[in-house]
Amino acid sequence: MSIYISIISHGHESMIIENSELLSINRLENVKLIIKDNTPSAALAAHCKNENIIYLRSDKKYGFGENNNHIFKHCKTLGIKNSDWFFIVNPDVSITVSEFKRLIFELKNHKSGIFAPHLYKDFSFEKDELSLRKFPNIKSLVKLFIKKPVCEPYNMDEMKNGEIVNWASGAFLIFNAELYESLNGFDERYFMYYEDVDICYRARYKFNCKVIFLKNISAVHAGAYQNRKVLSPHFRWYLISLFTFLLSKHRKTS
Repeated sequence: MSIYISIISHGHESMIIENSELLSINRLENVKLIIKDNTPSAALAAHCKNENIIYLRSDKKYGFGENNNHIFKHCKTLGIKNSDWFFIVNPDVSITVSEFKRLIFELKNHKSGIFAPHLYKDFSFEKDELSLRKFPNIKSLVKLFIKKPVCEPYNMDEMKNGEIVNWASGAFLIFNAELYESLNGFDERYFMYYEDVDICYRARYKFNCKVIFLKNISAVHAGAYQNRKVLSPHFRWYLISLFTFLLSKHRKTS
C-alpha cells in the first residue's frame, strides 16, 4: 500500500518549506508527496528538489478540484494502484508524523473508500473546526444570507471514531485510489467550495461509499474562511458553488 499526498500551493511556499513534520512524513516508506505550484516559486521548486518532493508547476490558476485531478493524473504516471491511497491536504494543515502513522493504521481497520481526520483550529486541540457537516438543501440559501451555518455541523462531542458522516472538509480528505478514479475525481465545474460536498455526495449515492470520521486522528487547519466576507470574490464563488450543487443534487434525485 502506497500513499500519495496532494498539496496545492497558491503562494504558500513559506508554509510548506517551514513544515518540518511534512518533510518527515515525505521520508516515510511508501509515501510520495506531490506539490502543485500555481504561483511558481523558485524557492519552493528548490526546496522540493532538495527534499525529494515531486514538484509540478502551472502558470495558470486552476480551481481546487481541477488542481487535485491534475495531481492524480500525474500519480497514474508514477504507478498508483487501486489499493493505494490519495490524500488531499491543504498547505495550511498540520499533522505530526506520529499521528500520520496512526492514521495509516486506522485506514487498515475500517472498510470504506473515504476518510477524514479530526480537524482542529488550534494546536492545543481545544477548538473543533466543525469540518463534518450534513448535506445542504434549498433552505440553505436562506441560511447563507442570515449568517447561519449553511450546512448543519455534527456535534463533535457526540461523534465516535469510525462514525459515518455526510461529508467532510476538503482541507484533509483521504480517498482510495480506485474510488477516486471511478468518481473521475472532483467535479471541475466547482472552482472553489462545494467540490468536497459534491464528491462525498456522489461517492455515497453512486457507489454506496460513505465518509468515515477518524476521531482518534488529530490535525490542525489554520483556515481563513474568506467565503464569509459578503460581496468578496470568495463569497461569490461560494454562492455559485452552492447553487451548482443544489441544482446537481436535484437532477440526480428527481
